[in-house]
Amino acid sequence: MKRLRKTVIVVIVIMLLVAQSVIAVENTTAEVSEKAETPSLWAAWDVQMINTYGIGIEENYQGYEDSIKGSQFLSIEEGFENQFNVADELKISKDDIVTRGSVVEELFDIIQLSLKLDNTNDDALTYFVDNKLIKGRTKGNYELDKSCTNEEMLVFAKRVYDHITYSLDLDAKGAFWKVSDENNTVYLLGSIHVSDGSVFPMSKDILEAFVQSDELVVEANILSFSEDDIAYLQKIMMLEEDKTIDQVISKETYEKYTAVAESLGIVPEVYNKLKPWYAANLLQTTQMSKDSYDAKMGIDVYFLSLATGNIPIVELEGAKYQFDMFDSFSPELQEGYLLSALEYSNETDDMIGDMLNSWKTGDVDKLGDIFNSESELESEVEKEFNDKLLNIRNANMSEKVKKMLTEEGEKDYFVVVGAGHMINDSGIVKTLRDLGYEVEQIK
Repeated sequence: MKRLRKTVIVVIVIMLLVAQSVIAVENTTAEVSEKAETPSLWAAWDVQMINTYGIGIEENYQGYEDSIKGSQFLSIEEGFENQFNVADELKISKDDIVTRGSVVEELFDIIQLSLKLDNTNDDALTYFVDNKLIKGRTKGNYELDKSCTNEEMLVFAKRVYDHITYSLDLDAKGAFWKVSDENNTVYLLGSIHVSDGSVFPMSKDILEAFVQSDELVVEANILSFSEDDIAYLQKIMMLEEDKTIDQVISKETYEKYTAVAESLGIVPEVYNKLKPWYAANLLQTTQMSKDSYDAKMGIDVYFLSLATGNIPIVELEGAKYQFDMFDSFSPELQEGYLLSALEYSNETDDMIGDMLNSWKTGDVDKLGDIFNSESELESEVEKEFNDKLLNIRNANMSEKVKKMLTEEGEKDYFVVVGAGHMINDSGIVKTLRDLGYEVEQIK
């Protein structure tokens, strides 16, 4: 049987969330105990995002309400210098307690260097106020002489990072379209379900479309899996009774599987009882996390976080649908899928990077080439894979988007599904265009 080379690449960006969601639940208790200290509510989102951008070191993300020293700011400054290829000399001592004014001055220096603002007549505070980079502890009172807390520094850093990024037109443009009917508008965002954080910040067009939308529509709300969802997955991902995975896959595949599983620290008591489809998801998740690709930094999670508690979240499929889809794979497809996961390589890693780079520049043609580069169906197993993972689901999603466009009333929807469902030959964008809709790419 020919191995499903394409499988790893496509599933990584479309269905990885299934395996990672369970791992996240299993690790919840440990994470809470290790990270008991959290930033204040007003600062939490900015702190999370500047961490996602990769600015600072681990020590910056603790003691949020403590006053910072120069040494703590130095790691933040170094992050900016590396990101924007500038060099600035820290004017404060590493041992000094740093004021809010000092942070503003140092970050203004970084802005000037990054944006080459040699001729600006603004002082640091004026520039920060004019560009809404500082709001003051109380209205009109910036308290620049007061010591700066760690969370205040991180919030300043996030605002400055976004400001520089947008000013240099380095924001991620995404795979993003708009389609309208007589009354309703649907925004279509093709997601990459994992990232290294480099897809942030996104273009203001994407963010503004989200803000004005009435509902967020996703494949599955992976931030609110119920206990029943998890229990159901834990039940169907395991082989029944005394059956073990070596009884359902070939000896050659099993030998490769055990070698990779053990190298990743998965114990026999676990890997021998998994069904091949879940074993494949688990291996992919574990291997990608070692390469800094994480579903927690995926585009779906970002918008789900923004929407939770603010606007309704609608599922096109839901968790159980996706679990059942995997479990419906034939034995031949399950083994082929597992073999693809076992062949995870530097080349696969490079392809994920290519996907992210294409997404950031809004190059949907190149992104489509990556997804469709091996679209010829050469076996029944590949046909089953494409039908179940893409074609059937694409048709269902397209029909639901059409209903959003044609339902009575005036409503805007923000739809975030895997990019493969948008730009595949049977994808939502092509289907809507074939139906006569004008689908406009925004970039």
